[in-house]
Amino acid sequence: MSTQTLSSPQPAAESAVRPGFRLPPIDQPVHAIPFGRLVRVELRKQVDTLAGRWFLISIGLVVAAAVTIMLFVDGGDHSYLTYLTATSTPLGILVPVLGILSSTQEWTQRTAMTTYALEPRRGRVIWAKVLSALLLGVAAVVLALALAAVARLLADARGAEAGWGVDWWVIGGMAFIVLASMLQGVAFGMALLNTPAAIVAFFAVPMLLPLMSLVSWLRTPAEWIDMSATTAPLIAGQAMTGEQWSQLAVSMVVWVGVPLAIGVWRVLRREVK
Repeated sequence: MSTQTLSSPQPAAESAVRPGFRLPPIDQPVHAIPFGRLVRVELRKQVDTLAGRWFLISIGLVVAAAVTIMLFVDGGDHSYLTYLTATSTPLGILVPVLGILSSTQEWTQRTAMTTYALEPRRGRVIWAKVLSALLLGVAAVVLALALAAVARLLADARGAEAGWGVDWWVIGGMAFIVLASMLQGVAFGMALLNTPAAIVAFFAVPMLLPLMSLVSWLRTPAEWIDMSATTAPLIAGQAMTGEQWSQLAVSMVVWVGVPLAIGVWRVLRREVK
């Protein structure tokens, strides 16, 4: 019988890696993913996907069309506040859709397994989505202010005489409305976990609520839960009364707080498939 020299097999850990690569020591501590990195990832997921990118392009076209029309109406002789309204309104309406997409994409695109395998603590992912949506809302407000200033400078070059004056209370109110809309979009997305349903609900609810004022016994409740009515005084340039602040708080709880609480509960308890 011939003898054959058998070489001892390499350890699996060494044979499975490429040459020159060293595995970390077994006793080396494993660090959690930093929360800032989670926020950056969620922010990137809102603007760096195919749907998000084309949606941003669509928003840019809508805002550009609104500003262009205003530059040709009355020779562009409009105040800075008027241009700001034209730039902030489309952003406040459309940008929250990105928040909806951020809240529902794990469940509609079946990437929840990847997301929650890399970060099993779902609460951190939830709050990263909320914070990234607020940061995107702040960026939208800054962009609206900048575009309005550019449009007003173009109007000045054409001989416009309208003023630049604007009350900081109005700017703060517009910023609050945009951020509240972003939070509402995220809340609706988490509560429904379905992109089409969340988008339809986000746009349908504000259209249906004003109809409550047509019914006499619903007129008073509508003044407390209709966000379009409770946020209107914010951009009126006047100090709000105590009752108006209370109405705003109630409407925010109804249309942001309650859906967000339901959404957090669903995301924390839903089975990942």
